Amino acid sequence: MRKISFLFLVVASMVIFGYHTVCGDTINRTCYVVQSGDSINKIADRHQILPWQLRKANGMGVRDVLLQPGQRLVIPDVKWKSYKGRASWYGPGFHGKRMANGEIYDQNEILVAHRTLPLGLKVRITNLENSKSIIAEVLDRGPYTKKNGKYDREVDLSFAAAKLLGAIEPGVISVKITPL
Repeated sequence: MRKISFLFLVVASMVIFGYHTVCGDTINRTCYVVQSGDSINKIADRHQILPWQLRKANGMGVRDVLLQPGQRLVIPDVKWKSYKGRASWYGPGFHGKRMANGEIYDQNEILVAHRTLPLGLKVRITNLENSKSIIAEVLDRGPYTKKNGKYDREVDLSFAAAKLLGAIEPGVISVKITPL
């Protein structure tokens, strides 16, 4: 009888505290066990998702910032969608400066800057005017140029990426962005 009562208390406490919703069914779900020093942003970056996606998958609000070591989190399987936009390139003025990921920007490397896609995510950028495409990693944030109060470009290409796509001369090109 004691074993049954104890088991009932354990199951009841799991239901009350919400543990049944976090990695409760392991079918098609990736679970992550929080380590000391982890944050929502660090975990999201590590799994190439956005912090709001991680919060939503775990029923967390914006103010839920405290994580406990040993806590289990569901890592959502995010399907990024392709979309069209405009791309510009950035080079000499930023060469040698620190990027958002902490590394030093080298304009001769094939990389891109994006305002919202997770750092480290690989993307295919296709020039819609000549069909040339590259695969690059999102390592920086930007572009931040606005026209009529709205961002008018989706992605910034390194000099090397822009050269391969044929974007140096026009400066701004129409592209398709496909997260991989």
